[in-house]
Order: sequence, then C-alpha cells, then structure tokens
Amino acid sequence: MCEYNIGIDLGGTNIAAGVVSRDGEISERFTAKTDVSSKGSVMAGLAEAARALLAKTGLGSEQIGTLGIACPGIVDGEGGVVEYSANLPLLGADVVGEVSRLTGIERGRIRIANDADAAALGEYRFGAGRGCGDFLMITIGTGIGGGYISDGKILTGKNHAGGELGHTVIVFGGEECGCGRRGCAERYCSASALVRQTKAAIEDCERRGVATLMSEMAKSYGKVSARTAFRAADEGDEAAAEVVDRYISYLACTVTNYINIFQPEVLAVGGGVSNEGERLLAPLRERVLAEMYNKRQPRALYTEIKRAELGGDAGVVGASEL
Repeated sequence: MCEYNIGIDLGGTNIAAGVVSRDGEISERFTAKTDVSSKGSVMAGLAEAARALLAKTGLGSEQIGTLGIACPGIVDGEGGVVEYSANLPLLGADVVGEVSRLTGIERGRIRIANDADAAALGEYRFGAGRGCGDFLMITIGTGIGGGYISDGKILTGKNHAGGELGHTVIVFGGEECGCGRRGCAERYCSASALVRQTKAAIEDCERRGVATLMSEMAKSYGKVSARTAFRAADEGDEAAAEVVDRYISYLACTVTNYINIFQPEVLAVGGGVSNEGERLLAPLRERVLAEMYNKRQPRALYTEIKRAELGGDAGVVGASEL
C-alpha cells in the first residue's frame, strides 16, 4: 500500500492541493488561482497541481496511491464525470479521464467527488466525525454545503445530486434562491445571507437615526463581513444582537430539520461562520434541543453538534481519502 495520496480541492476561485499521508497529515501543499476561461484550462490547472506536488516530494506517480479531486457541482464519482457545476465550465466533462491523460496516472487511481461530500469525508475520517457510524456536516460559506456519511459511505442518491442541504426550504415563499426556489436555507443561513442581514440592519438604523456599532465597524474595516454583527453584539450593540439572534434562529430551524431527517451521531458545522465557535454553537444547541423531534429520548441518544476540526484542509484531506 502506498504511503501517500494526493488530494485536490477545486474551487471557482482557487485550487488547493496537498500530499496527504495515511493518517491525514498534509506534508506538501500547492495553491493556485483557478483559470475558469475554459474546460481545458481547468483540466490543465488540476494536472499542474498534481505534477507540482510530485516534483516537490520527489515521488514518482507510481508511488502515489490515489489522486482525489473535490469539485463543486453534481459529480458522478463512479463515471468520473462532472455532470453540472454552476461556477466552472465542466458540464459533462470527463475529469478523471482527462487528468489521467495529462498526468500519466492511471484512470483507476483517480477519484472525484462533490466538494462538500469530500470535506465531510475528511472530517469523518480525521476530524469531528472520527469514530462515528453516521455523520453529517454542513459548511457555512458563500452558500450552504453538506455531506452525509453512513458507515463510511458518502450518500449521494441515485443521480449523484443528493446532499444539497442548502436548498431545503425553511421560509415558505421567502427570498428567491439561485436554484430557483424561494425560502432556501442558503438564503438565510449562509455567510452571504448574514452579510445581507447585517447590511439591512445598518440601513434600517441609519434610516431611523439610531447609532449602531455595526456601521462604525463596517467603516473601520472597509466592508461588512459575516463577523460584523457578532463583534458588535459582543460589545453590547442591541441592533447587532437582534441580527445575531435572528440568524441563529434561522440556522437552528435548518439544523433541526437535518437532525429530524438523518439523526446522525454527530453534526459538524464548518465554514467561515463556524469560527465563532461556542458563541454560535451554544445558543444553536439550545434552540435545536427545544425543537427537535426526539427531545424526549435519553440525552445519550441526541445528535452531538460540534464545530468541524479540519478547517480549510477538509476538502484536500477528504479528496485524498476517496
């Protein structure tokens, strides 16, 4: 058995890759901007990441076990094809076949999966889900990503499109989502949603002539971020506290839905907003506990809600485990 695998996390902005040991440690890294001008340019970027890592380590391609690729969109892992990706020109692309041609690595040693699924696998193997039978991860970033692992297997449904947790509706007839539905969790619980909610609160305060630290912080840092409301609320700003409270309520509704459906042993929260740690998770757990279907069962049977542990490395590590 080879000692190392390569994991590549392909994003619409950046490619992150690493040589990963069997115990999940990244020994060498590679990062580059993603050239999304064409399908060929994306493939070339993937191949370059693999070649650069092999050059850094001095290893030959035959000394690497698996080359795994995490890619956003609907991914047919068995066929090696990206069936749809919103932000990459990969519609119907045979990614595994093309990367094999460009790198010389046999097709049978190249794997591909949806990026959120790969991140969940990384956490399942080496992070918040270690030792679990059933594990669910949600990633709070520009959107809401997710992946469900049961007994070591990523569950994606018959058409490879399962696990799109951000597109479950929590507000019937609510804000229009990029997927075409209204009221999706992604429109209320993503980092982008929190930024919009914060901006709306600042505008409301300005319209009413009410001072808010959120406005001062936005001017100081040059922008409104997903941290603005949390930081201002921690300093006693009432308007910011309302933003945070409403946001956590949306997230609690979403997480409760997921727990009611999946009942995992562990639900891990990842992505940028998870950096708030217990400031986010403590009130989230309290609200989920009050709403979840099985709250009358013994506490030992409750889903444990915790922060993901691998941070930005989850996709690379998970891809290496495919």
